[in-house]
Amino acid sequence: MKKHHILLLVILAGIAAFLLRQTHGLKHAESQAQAELKLLRDAVRKSPGVATTASGGSSDLRPAAIDSAEFLSDLNFDPGSGDYRQSMLDFADKYEARISSAPLSKLKELCALIEKQYPLGQEKNKMARKAWFAIVGEATKSDPAWAFAKLEEASSLIEAPVGEVLGTFKRWSTMDGEAMNPAYASALEKWLDEAQTAGKIDAAHPLVNELRAGIAAAQGDFSAAVRQISQLPYTSQREAAVDYVSTLQTPEARLQAMQELSTALQSQNFTRVVRELANQHGFDAARKILNSASLAPEKHDLAAAGIASAAIGPETKQRAAWLLENLRSDDPQALAAFTGTWTEGNQADAANWLGTLPHGKRRDAALKGFIPVAARIDGATAMDWALTVSDPLLRNQLYNEAHAKWHETDAGQANEYRSRHRLDSEAVEAASK
Repeated sequence: MKKHHILLLVILAGIAAFLLRQTHGLKHAESQAQAELKLLRDAVRKSPGVATTASGGSSDLRPAAIDSAEFLSDLNFDPGSGDYRQSMLDFADKYEARISSAPLSKLKELCALIEKQYPLGQEKNKMARKAWFAIVGEATKSDPAWAFAKLEEASSLIEAPVGEVLGTFKRWSTMDGEAMNPAYASALEKWLDEAQTAGKIDAAHPLVNELRAGIAAAQGDFSAAVRQISQLPYTSQREAAVDYVSTLQTPEARLQAMQELSTALQSQNFTRVVRELANQHGFDAARKILNSASLAPEKHDLAAAGIASAAIGPETKQRAAWLLENLRSDDPQALAAFTGTWTEGNQADAANWLGTLPHGKRRDAALKGFIPVAARIDGATAMDWALTVSDPLLRNQLYNEAHAKWHETDAGQANEYRSRHRLDSEAVEAASK
């Protein structure tokens, strides 16, 4: 039996740690959970192999049923004594498969037993709390409405912020790395509607929009999902859109998403989301979708830049040539986005490619993406490149931006280099007009 359910236990452990300790923030709790997860994974890799059949394959025998009394007994240990992480590993190794295969009635029974012996409002047993949240999370697959009610009950005990409750709903919705399923979407929509009517949540909360976007996608209303995503602030918009495209199962759905997202997202987010689509499905598949899409010239170029900059590697130079051949506008954003991503992945290769471009608008656009990134790596090189920009005003802008970024890490060197490699008078005068 694979050990992937350890991930479930540990992630939900992070949630439990927050909800039941008001004095700690979610990020802190989740970072602890991630550290525990790494240790658990390392331990699993070093542990003896799983049970196998005579042919050497994994056993397909159904995991043993959970004995309630034994389960509670195994939960009853002191985290302060012995190796707590090893105890957690042993518990997860014994029960992960059993919990994932247990019927809903058994999950509910175990939750009730834990609540009775280890009240959630008290800090008697951390492992018991973690197990409780893991079980409730598992129950969302069969009875999400019941799981939501249990979460609300637990969060009300310690007056958890609504944002943390909404965040838990979001994590539960894709707990197995899959898209939100229709049953979960239906129950969540009902909860959100009731909570909004009761004044418990603000309809404008970013997480509400993200959840409603997931609900719409699960119900097959992709246009509604995009409308929800379009209302989000910049960072949340990008994250929600990436999550959204990762759930799309057909080329037709991805084509529709590319077209609708082109007008719904901010430009940088659109390029980033198309890049993620290409990362997921490959350059050729993404290019085929782009060729069928009806996009404004500027949006087409941004999408092409996202596709060309996916999975930076030896093939990126060839994709750069494809991008140049397929540009449909003079908007510099596409080339800047492409070159900036390439520079982050491999500055040397990006610089070599730039050296092959003739002076002019396209080279200037590419340098607009290259120089700010390169300045964080090699300030002198970035300033040298800035001096080669054709447009005087842009030359002034990029030269000073490169200097400013270098100045953040080594003011003395940056200033000394600037004194020896000055801007030409044409660039200085352009900035004064």
